[in-house]
Amino acid sequence: MTNPASSVPEDLPGDPDFLLWHPVCTDTRSGYTCTFDVTASDFEEINSGTDFLISAFVTRLGMDASRISSWRIERFLSPYYSFEVRPEQRIFGTNLPTTGDWVDRFGLAWRTSVTFAGGIAPFRYGCLGPSRVVGHDETWSYRSTVTGPGNQEETVVVLADCWGVEDWSFLDEFVSRDKVEVASIATPVEQFAQARVRLDSVRPIDVEGAVVELLQVFTGRLFSTHHKVTEEIPFWPESPTEP
Repeated sequence: MTNPASSVPEDLPGDPDFLLWHPVCTDTRSGYTCTFDVTASDFEEINSGTDFLISAFVTRLGMDASRISSWRIERFLSPYYSFEVRPEQRIFGTNLPTTGDWVDRFGLAWRTSVTFAGGIAPFRYGCLGPSRVVGHDETWSYRSTVTGPGNQEETVVVLADCWGVEDWSFLDEFVSRDKVEVASIATPVEQFAQARVRLDSVRPIDVEGAVVELLQVFTGRLFSTHHKVTEEIPFWPESPTEP
């Protein structure tokens, strides 16, 4: 399997507008699919996306954009990509100051899935990330879409990283199993697992208590629920996509 960034120049012409996280590829009958999360800088967002932007994403991950047959983007909010690392997300209970702004506790991200015609998946798990991309979504109107008192409904996803987990029954007390998606992937160091607990069409401030409860359940079992915490775990393999 090839390194997802082995053929991609590391020097980018400017500060990155987007960061790509946890790329995973799976083979299909007619080609393969790559799925990853995308976060943005302070002055960029994704609306419906464009072919040009998606091509920039997959090129950065070392894949052939000319083979793209379809793609889709789904917006969500998650504590995993938030600016504020809550005390409930610190495995060792470190207390950090809070801003008091709900937006800082629910980071905006986009789940992106790209299908390729022909060929085989160049990698299975492309590391934590981030892979840095310079780009812009021409369908976005340059206005922030996460503002105000939190009255808008969003899809909220609680992500949790761990290694070697086989029994997920501990979640049954807190959320129905149909809300949980689990990926288990062999990495050079250990069997990496990521759980994604999905809360559809909710006001983030209304479900914050349930979100904190899930964070506490995961961190009590030494899961990481924030990308910064995952990055701090000493035996995590060094990201090959870092410039």
